[in-house]
Amino acid sequence: MKRRRVCFVLPSLNGGGAERAAVAIINGMDAAAWDRSMYLFKREGAYLNDLSPAVHLSSGRSFAGAAKVARLRRYFNDTQPDVVVAFLSYVSVLVAARTSTAHARVVFNQQTPVSSFLDDRDYAWARFWHRQVFTAASRVAYGRADLVIATSTGVADDVHEYLAVSASRVRIVPNPVDLPRIAAAAAEAMDDADRDAWVRPAIVAAGRLAEAKNIPLLVDAVALLPPDLDAHLFVLGEGDHAASIHAAIARHGLGDRVRLCGFRRNPWRYFANADLFALTSRYEGFGNVLVEAMACGVPVVATGSPGTRDIVQDGANGLLVEAHTPAAVAAALERVLRDADLRSRLADGARRSAERYALPAIVDQYETLFEELTAA
Repeated sequence: MKRRRVCFVLPSLNGGGAERAAVAIINGMDAAAWDRSMYLFKREGAYLNDLSPAVHLSSGRSFAGAAKVARLRRYFNDTQPDVVVAFLSYVSVLVAARTSTAHARVVFNQQTPVSSFLDDRDYAWARFWHRQVFTAASRVAYGRADLVIATSTGVADDVHEYLAVSASRVRIVPNPVDLPRIAAAAAEAMDDADRDAWVRPAIVAAGRLAEAKNIPLLVDAVALLPPDLDAHLFVLGEGDHAASIHAAIARHGLGDRVRLCGFRRNPWRYFANADLFALTSRYEGFGNVLVEAMACGVPVVATGSPGTRDIVQDGANGLLVEAHTPAAVAAALERVLRDADLRSRLADGARRSAERYALPAIVDQYETLFEELTAA
């Protein structure tokens, strides 16, 4: 049987959940059934070394301009993929595919709710006309894609309602988690400096220090915890909002109880040593780090958003906080930290729930969708 050709297209393999998911999925696909390739508009990023040598890697030279579309079109002319999967840069990928000689099915992988993304102050949507042009272009592009894969029910609903994409052309497939890799990494010892600073009960948070992750909300919540708990917060990650987080820590006088640890290549060993994992994002399309913490057997507290509502079953595998306020988050943190039986029950539920996102099962869902598209 002839192998079908699938190509994943991304701006680069720099840092986020979409890039990591793309690498994991394409690495895991059946090499006997699929001729796998990846095209990057720019060959850079932390996940380059994670890409399997069996995946053909090609790249352009820049992120912007008509030249990048022309270069990608020539690549499709040469390689004739059967399926093209765009992770970001959706309009560019669609134009290149549709104007090439390839008769590829075009799939958009949607990781975030577009309406929330447009409200994110870290991006250039403050100008009304930027939002209008982006929205109009997106509605045209999404309407011409063969399929949109959304990472959660909330993201799927947003694509349908905000971008007017027919529900019949949207499928929900969550991001995968490499459970054996996480288990091995979680067993490693923490860095000496962090281990020396570790104080229980320990709350851990992880992610980009960005507007969407809303770490100041978590700091405000920790400030409301009763002094007798003596809870300590450890934040893994780096980003442009570090200064505002430091300001929140200073404002509450929490310098001895909140530690910004910076980037850690192996965050899972910190999760495994925590009493609680907290995610206080303004919005999440999925919540990779939430599932990873659950895989480490850690009770989780998360604010409600399109992605986290699919993952957290309140009271069964974590606590879901719909009110994004310091008092509501603090109440959930205190409830978990004071109740050892609840922590144990949530940890067990978290481990079981993480199995739903095992890499082989998610890859199988992707392959099934691609097979249906190429057979149509």
